[in-house]
Amino acid sequence: MTGFRRGPIACENMNHRRTNSPVSHCPQCGGVVNRDIAPRSCTAEQHAVSRRQRSMFCVACGTQLIAGSA
Repeated sequence: MTGFRRGPIACENMNHRRTNSPVSHCPQCGGVVNRDIAPRSCTAEQHAVSRRQRSMFCVACGTQLIAGSA
């Protein structure tokens, strides 16, 4: 348990509702979903793999990978 209360989240990704999400950032909105996992520096190759998996944001560092539609 993380010990803090989460407010309402506009993102529908289920990682926001998990008490122990396996990733530090949400792949849909880039928000922090697990404060216990330290963000890490990623390589361009790792970001390329995440883009091919259609992640909008990197789950390790929170960087936006794919430009959102307006």
